[in-house]
Amino acid sequence: MTELTARELLVMLYETALDSADGRYLVNQWCRDNKEKVAQSSYTHCVAIGKVAAPMLQGALDTVPGIKNSLLISPQAKITRQLKKNKNVVCQASSHPIPDESSLEAGKVLLQFVSRLDKSAKILFLISGGASALVEVPVDGIDLEMLQKINRYLLASGKDIHQINAWRQQFSKIKAGGLLNWINTSSHTQLLLSDVKDDKPEFIGSGLLIKTDTQLEKDEYLSSFLVSSASIDEQTTDSSVDTFIIGNINLAKQAVSKAAQAESLNSYVHDEFLEGDVHQVAKYLFSQLDKAEPGVHIWGGEPTVRLPEKPGIGGRNQTLALAFAQYIAEIPDLHLLSAGTDGVDGNSNCAGAVVSMYTSKKAKKMGFDIETELNKANAGVLLMATDDLIHATSHTNVMDIVIAYKVK
Repeated sequence: MTELTARELLVMLYETALDSADGRYLVNQWCRDNKEKVAQSSYTHCVAIGKVAAPMLQGALDTVPGIKNSLLISPQAKITRQLKKNKNVVCQASSHPIPDESSLEAGKVLLQFVSRLDKSAKILFLISGGASALVEVPVDGIDLEMLQKINRYLLASGKDIHQINAWRQQFSKIKAGGLLNWINTSSHTQLLLSDVKDDKPEFIGSGLLIKTDTQLEKDEYLSSFLVSSASIDEQTTDSSVDTFIIGNINLAKQAVSKAAQAESLNSYVHDEFLEGDVHQVAKYLFSQLDKAEPGVHIWGGEPTVRLPEKPGIGGRNQTLALAFAQYIAEIPDLHLLSAGTDGVDGNSNCAGAVVSMYTSKKAKKMGFDIETELNKANAGVLLMATDDLIHATSHTNVMDIVIAYKVK
């Protein structure tokens, strides 16, 4: 093994995960692997929406010369200078994770773009996580203030992403296949970068091009908005959609495993999907690692965290890492990284954290009470003080990854 510290090793493995699921690379790869389909489809237009929309669009422009015009809907910080300078690309900056006026404007721009295309046009859609907030056309009866209340409630509710997006679909004219009602072309293709469990396409970006009717969990607060909102007018469309998942968390996990083996370490890819309350997930991970073989252990998923009325700084990955740190306060040979593959965790400017036995020891010396900070959803402030946060430049979004290193 090289002379990497445990932290350096885990960060290197995390960066390997990000590289393996890079949006530009994956679109490039799909286009190369499907040369015949790309040639037959003769794509003339491209629509890219999501947190990874910019690199995905660049991947398409690299390999599909027939694309005349494109629409990019993305967070402002993700739009590259190269795409801004491209006269054939309409760049629409929008808001995430809470929709705002720019999200509604993005919805108008999207509908204008697709509805103006004639039937001969061939559209390539590139969809990644974040599209749910970045573009929206609310149903009649739902204004922006109500939409923001709904989204803030959903994000703090502890619901899994399937239920969050299923509820979002109830208040939208374009989600759950609704966008198809504005598209005149007879066939199109969508490439999806999955940020949901089981890679269900109807929940990636809330399924703009896929009709779905998901069973909703009971929720009195959200139901109160349904009463005041008008139903969506059903329209008919003869459009067909070819759907391809080009990247997911499993791809990232396998890349981490290979990189660990290259460092002469045993690696173990765990199939269990990490979900549910983040504190229970931390407890589960310790129970598994406590009896596990030495080496690198890899999980993927998206735990949930219930936020207090006035949350501090942090996110679910920092919360998970700090909760786990409590279990290894006296265990020197166990280290854990938990981070979002999109490079962002909650309301912080970092991706997650790497913790060891020294995390809790340093925190206590500084006067922190870990349980108090966890209850305040303030893990980020504590982990910043202990110098355990990690930052990343990411061009992907395939949920969260947890990498643990057990020395012996």
